[in-house]
Amino acid sequence: MSRNRDRLVRLDDGERILSRQQVEAIAERVFRLAQGGGETRVRVESWWQGELRWGRNRVSLASDRRDVSLSVIRGQPFGADGAASTNQFDDVSVEAAVRAAERALARQDQPPKAEFLPQLPKLELPQSSIWSDATYNLTAEARGEIARSLVDSAEQKGMLSAGYTEVRAASYAELSSEIRAGKPARFETPYAAWTHAQCSMTVRDPKGTGSGWAGLSSYDWAKIDSSALAERALDKCIRSRNPVSLEPGRYTVILEPQAVADLTEPLIWKLDRIRTEQGDGPFVLAGDDALGLVRTKLGLKVVDERITLSHDYADPALGIVPRVGMGTGPISWIDHGVLTAMFYGRTYALRQLGDNYGVRDPTGYRMSGGTATPDEMIRSTKRGLLVTRFSNVGILDQNSVLCTGLTRDGLWLIENGKITKPVKNFRFTESPLFVLNNIEQLGPPTRVFRPTGPAGQLTPAIVPAIMARDFSFTSLVDAV
Repeated sequence: MSRNRDRLVRLDDGERILSRQQVEAIAERVFRLAQGGGETRVRVESWWQGELRWGRNRVSLASDRRDVSLSVIRGQPFGADGAASTNQFDDVSVEAAVRAAERALARQDQPPKAEFLPQLPKLELPQSSIWSDATYNLTAEARGEIARSLVDSAEQKGMLSAGYTEVRAASYAELSSEIRAGKPARFETPYAAWTHAQCSMTVRDPKGTGSGWAGLSSYDWAKIDSSALAERALDKCIRSRNPVSLEPGRYTVILEPQAVADLTEPLIWKLDRIRTEQGDGPFVLAGDDALGLVRTKLGLKVVDERITLSHDYADPALGIVPRVGMGTGPISWIDHGVLTAMFYGRTYALRQLGDNYGVRDPTGYRMSGGTATPDEMIRSTKRGLLVTRFSNVGILDQNSVLCTGLTRDGLWLIENGKITKPVKNFRFTESPLFVLNNIEQLGPPTRVFRPTGPAGQLTPAIVPAIMARDFSFTSLVDAV
């Protein structure tokens, strides 16, 4: 709740984030208070988060938090500006923020910017499936009952568990007085609201000989079967007890969808066109250019032709918060193995491409898959390893995206089409590009666990299980 003297903006259990009507009313108040002409932009954000964490079968943290914030930007639509922020919405605090933004503008000694971003055409943002009443209405009491049932399932088998449940809701809008008055301005982001939920659980043998994990995230809590997650984590723990040691080397691997997302994430952020054209990353075309220009691999095959990496606001399973000016249509960065697009902002688009739109970064993405089930992959494997997930994945070489990390929470040896024994964890040293060029089979795309990013940014991923050959494991590790 934000307490105010003259006007009260209250966030209670029935109203955890600001509504569109409340945001519009706040913006109108700011517009009326502004003095001296020019543009006034109002950015209003609100968020709510409820979480519950436990370790060793005992709750360690339970919280229910919420906040609101107001940013006021004063200036010319295409010139210098000044800004100020507050989380108090009473008349005195709002006016103080407006005056602070105007003082900040007055201190600007540079002339209006010679280069500016032209006004975007009138654009209706697409509707995306990113709101769930089941998430929004999940109370602290309900979260406690869910945690109790998950802990009980582990205790009944004599195991220790740790995990958390988390639900979020948020809203965002950035409104311009100039656009409201029918004048040209850079942009306006209409009101958008969204939800996010996640649940993760680790189960361990009290003797420390086995560990199992399962997790899932979605905008919709109703799509997260916490009981199934607990059952899966417990099963993996029991089956992974008393692992044997294997020699490091190159193995055929079956990577569960979570392991695929863990491994490919470093590659995702290399799809940055600006950095690539500065000569950094795996998508720079080798060879000297007489003009000193860096050439990219756009239009060239970079991974197996069965792989497409895409994003669509209208994808009902993906759900991304739409923002004006960062590409609102469907996009494929990799299409049937060919690099077809990279992400960049509006400034780069105008300078280099004569375009008024950027391309959205692949924060949320869908990877194409196949029809093979994990059981079918296992039956077709003469000798290999089944990997639950990776942890501590880091890049060793920027140009090849050579990575290192650890297998965790379940690793098994496959012999002659059957899982035969649990295996001690390995450190791997491998590039996701190498893996995506050595695919044997693909499973159906599945939504995986992807926690929110900075400032509650949604990072959903839908990826398949992958069977790949010659995956490099370089040493044994003691991690369970």
